[in-house]
Amino acid sequence: MENTSEEWLDKAISDGNINFLEYNKFKNPMEIASGGFGKVFKYEWKDGEIIVAFKCLKFDKNLKENIIEDFINELKLLRRVDHHPNIIRFYGITKDCSGYFNMVLQYADDGTLREYLKTNFTRLQWTDKLRIAKEIALGLSFLHDNNIIHRDLHSKNILIHKKKPKIADFGLSKLINEKTSMTSSSDCYGMLAYIEPQCFIIPKYRRDMKSDVYSFGVILWEISSGRPPFQFSDRFITISSISQGKKEIPIEGTPSQYIELYKKCWDNNPANRPESKLIPDILKQQILEKIQIEDQITDSTWDLSNNKCGLKYLNELIDILCNSNTLKYLNLECNNLGDEGKEEKHWQLHLVKTPR
Repeated sequence: MENTSEEWLDKAISDGNINFLEYNKFKNPMEIASGGFGKVFKYEWKDGEIIVAFKCLKFDKNLKENIIEDFINELKLLRRVDHHPNIIRFYGITKDCSGYFNMVLQYADDGTLREYLKTNFTRLQWTDKLRIAKEIALGLSFLHDNNIIHRDLHSKNILIHKKKPKIADFGLSKLINEKTSMTSSSDCYGMLAYIEPQCFIIPKYRRDMKSDVYSFGVILWEISSGRPPFQFSDRFITISSISQGKKEIPIEGTPSQYIELYKKCWDNNPANRPESKLIPDILKQQILEKIQIEDQITDSTWDLSNNKCGLKYLNELIDILCNSNTLKYLNLECNNLGDEGKEEKHWQLHLVKTPR
């Protein structure tokens, strides 16, 4: 495998299928991560105009064959799809001073989605969260349009660059016409909390696009909560919980349509999950509705009598109140707000907000 991989790379470079970049054009290396394949470095390129990430692979006897396969697989897939704005860009290949091949990738200045949420969650409005979700959905839909199943989608494999999400790490990804079934044990590769229950229950389960949709549903919940799912210290508890169909509970203040969407995405029955190509438009509509509501909060008085602003649930109102800097007076007379299925509420209230 070792020689075959090197030969494949050499041929791809000589045939012009992969750009070969001169190593001496890159300056000021800084280690930023490490993994089974090797270390990841940050470099300056083109006199500092572009910051890139180097993903190194050492072809030697001690390296496991599957790691080499993942590296080569990632190369093959990235060159097919990296032109999409929500997929990490692949610039080409270089060979460092030690003779090791390195993938030259776009550097994400805000790190992973998980890191970004941890650092910025309290500052994110719901329109920001919905935009992030929609752009991830666009990237995923593009992969599926190109017959690629990611198979390892989670918040550490989505990078944030200039506030835009970029799907990355295609080592476990597969073209649909390639063999995608594995043994039950090997099918647990990846982050357990994002893997559908079938992978732990059905031997040699064949993962498909709906598997990615399940993972995306978990990511939607994570965007709404700002924290990773199923934070159990014992991986067997995580596997047991997922196998039993257990899910994280909705976060207070989450728009009802958003909850409905991620519950459909992570449905235990793959047939009930939406196709990835439908998800961006669903999220786009949610963004438009959210903006429409927020645009009405420009005056100091907001009239909700007879529910003129189109709100359906009380948690939407609470979310708006918490995030409004301009609202001072609120009229809630005969507004039909309240939990679905409960008796209609008739309120008349003038709310005076304390200036921030």
